[in-house]
Amino acid sequence: MVGIRRKRRRNDDSFNLIMMALGAIIISIVLVTTIRFQRGLFGFLLAGLAVALIVFWLKDIRKTVRKEMIPTIAKQKKWFYDVIENSENITLVAEVPGPQEQVKIEVLERKIKIIGGKDFSREVNLSKKVELLNSSYINGMLNITLKKV
Repeated sequence: MVGIRRKRRRNDDSFNLIMMALGAIIISIVLVTTIRFQRGLFGFLLAGLAVALIVFWLKDIRKTVRKEMIPTIAKQKKWFYDVIENSENITLVAEVPGPQEQVKIEVLERKIKIIGGKDFSREVNLSKKVELLNSSYINGMLNITLKKV
């Protein structure tokens, strides 16, 4: 875990350095061209407005890129599920991100693969071979009833 945090911090530092260098270059170009074409006080006012706009855009781009680089909640969050076993059936209850159309179940002998929204994908190993009896998905909770084979 420590290695991952250090690597992420280095990526953030290099990203910040690149954004600052890019911003400085763009601001320099805008200042030089604006002052060259519009001399006097009006040129300085235009250059100041251009610099403020560029700073705003760079901050917005930085915020957007950071959001895209952060892993989704489904990947970060610990996943909790319950397996209830009796003599004939196995019931699995799990919290799965939706929407309902994206929630899918694959039963492979002793393994269940659950796929949900937001790139959610988990596998559960079972003690016996099973067949799917029924499943329901209500308010983010998936209930699966399996028959032991």
